[in-house]
Amino acid sequence: MHFHKYPYPANFEFTAPAPNASFRTQKGSYRLHVEGDGADVYHIQVTGKGWETSDSLAGLRFGKARKGLEGDQTRLVFTKNGGFSLETKDGAVLLASAPGRFFGQCGEASVFEFLREADAQFYGMGEKLTGLEHSGEITKFWNTDIWGDFHWERFINGRPAPDPAYVSIPYLILKRGNTYLGLLLDNPHAAFISTKQTVSIAGQMDLAGGEGRILLGAEQGQPNLYLLHGPSLAELTRRMQRLVGETPLPPAWALGYHQCRWGYQSAADLQTLDARFREHGIPVDGLWLDIEYMERYKVFTLDKAHFPAPRETFAALAKAGRKVVPILDPGVKLEKGYGVYERGQRAEAFCQNPQGRDYVGLVWPGETVFPDFSLESARAWWAQEVARFARLGIRAAWLDMNDPSTGPVENQDMLFQHGAKNHSSFHNQYALGMAMASRAGFLKASPSERPFLLSRSGFTGSNRYTAIWTGDNYSNYHHLKSSIATTLNLALSGIPFNGPDAGGFGGDTTPELISDWFKAGFLFPFFRNHSVINSRQQEPWAFGKKTLAVLRRYIQLRYRLRPYLYQLFARHEQTGEAILRPLFYDFQDTARLPLGRVDDQFMVGPWIMQAPFVEEKQASRTVVLPGGQKWYDASEGRWIAGGRKITVRPQAEETPLYIRDGAILPLARLAPEEAGFHAGNADFRIFLSRNAKTATRYVFDDGATFAYQKGKRSEVEISVQRTGTALAIETALLSGGYGPGDFTFTTETAIQRVRVNGTDAVPCPAQGVAFGRGKTVTWQIAAR
Repeated sequence: MHFHKYPYPANFEFTAPAPNASFRTQKGSYRLHVEGDGADVYHIQVTGKGWETSDSLAGLRFGKARKGLEGDQTRLVFTKNGGFSLETKDGAVLLASAPGRFFGQCGEASVFEFLREADAQFYGMGEKLTGLEHSGEITKFWNTDIWGDFHWERFINGRPAPDPAYVSIPYLILKRGNTYLGLLLDNPHAAFISTKQTVSIAGQMDLAGGEGRILLGAEQGQPNLYLLHGPSLAELTRRMQRLVGETPLPPAWALGYHQCRWGYQSAADLQTLDARFREHGIPVDGLWLDIEYMERYKVFTLDKAHFPAPRETFAALAKAGRKVVPILDPGVKLEKGYGVYERGQRAEAFCQNPQGRDYVGLVWPGETVFPDFSLESARAWWAQEVARFARLGIRAAWLDMNDPSTGPVENQDMLFQHGAKNHSSFHNQYALGMAMASRAGFLKASPSERPFLLSRSGFTGSNRYTAIWTGDNYSNYHHLKSSIATTLNLALSGIPFNGPDAGGFGGDTTPELISDWFKAGFLFPFFRNHSVINSRQQEPWAFGKKTLAVLRRYIQLRYRLRPYLYQLFARHEQTGEAILRPLFYDFQDTARLPLGRVDDQFMVGPWIMQAPFVEEKQASRTVVLPGGQKWYDASEGRWIAGGRKITVRPQAEETPLYIRDGAILPLARLAPEEAGFHAGNADFRIFLSRNAKTATRYVFDDGATFAYQKGKRSEVEISVQRTGTALAIETALLSGGYGPGDFTFTTETAIQRVRVNGTDAVPCPAQGVAFGRGKTVTWQIAAR
């Protein structure tokens, strides 16, 4: 596979097909299918010779097609001269092709071509390490093992950034002003997207007459394109998420802090970690095991010397509030007598090579065969193996090497569907199939518990089964800063539950770097500290007292804010709302404050904005304060005006953290060192700078099982009215399936009187680590 060679438009035969009609090319007869869901999402499909069926397992949920090509706000127009356009109802053109240039074919390859307007900006594209905005790029979608497939200079320092990366989601967001469109190519074969304005030769000179075009195509596979209209980015993201499926609500512990290192290998290691976290007063939920825990790297095994009594070990740690998360690689050691291999053989579960034998790669166990996750029967076999392993007391897994990585062995010889399908048909979907089977296995073992999976690779729709971490990064400021853009674009591409390895995986981190990384990433959807074998120790206590104090504080702040994160995930499951998002998700561009290229700030839900220091020895930074409302500066404990830019300087223990005026943030009521999740006991921190009203809804359940889907969940509406130095708070229990809840309320000291449902509240002791520097008062209804 050539990562940086692409099908060239001049080699394509472009046609002028009419919608829902047949057309011919030099390769044969084809048909263009066009349908809309009536809600501004359109599906364009081409069928015919070689493109009879789709190989995609994405499972997109396209709404029931309606007659005609009109949505609520838009319509598709096909002209007699072969032109295409997506227009608003009043005729404004949002996207168009040149006459006769809408669709092209070159052998098995296909391409959709659109005109590129000068004011367009581009986002999304799944996991790309090339920044937030994607103008002037041409990129391929082919899951890679970055450390195995690229020179070290590229993956360490990003010169240039390795591309393609671990996750393939060929989804392009087009921004024009404050209007947004989405183009999703549902094709699992090697795909490509181009937003280049010019065509260059060897990167040295532009081709005369080369015009900018937007290209979305694939080297093989049935052409399937979805067009989505926002018009806002928030509306577009919700439509995209409905199409690919919302992310299931994870267990609350998955939103805690996770500690990992390549080298943890034994029950003694886990027990030592548990003791050290308690010693230092640091909450933690997940203790992770890399490949060293296995017997000779054989999947679904434990080295008996390191885990003489695994059930008892896992049970004791679970009782202490720790979940053990082992790594699972898809490769199965080719070894007679090894039960997993023998059972896979009987199930005919392994990929074939061109000679009709099991395909063999070279990864950690040595000669290795690979499950064919394109087969439902193979997924069922893998699910059974996962269930058997999970019954030891394991409730989660880390899915690695599923790009698939085959070591130095050419992966094009790995065939699917008992050898009937070529490698390209399922390469990008391999991790999706593994996640589907693994989730099924955990549900088989514990049907009532929400499982948690983390995967390195993925495809469109992977979010329904697994979270994604952004793969093997490196301990430097380049990776710290780039993690923001990568995480944001993944979130906009249908993968909201994602995040990088905090502190960096490769190399030796420093006290300064890991402090800055924790400050920046403590509210990322996924928060794990992970490091490579033979690097310096990276646990929070490994850097001295000052660094320990900083890392501990931000881990504790995550737990304090976990109820808020949980609300965002619950809201996402219901509506598709993004969790981490760029500033232009919640605020519009203005001439004074253009937001489209702000790549070092982000919103956590609609109420919290972070502007971390992400460059080495950075003396100051500019912070954009979007919108017309005020912001509460948590690091300074004061209100500041929005709609402008300010300059801030770094502080040893603080990070630029801003709360939007009108926020009611649910906070955990627990001791700073505790990691428990008690959603019914919440403290609501009220941020209201003026005489005004604000409101929120809060849902709570057990945080662990599926009982909430059967009514075991409560929802309360909280409304607040400020008048001078007084607050009037009203709470209304909308549903009480998990009880009424026990709440306190925290305000600034400027608030001198609080009434809750008409009854005076009284000050009470604050619970939990302090949220920012501002002085506060916590209130509750007096006991009767």
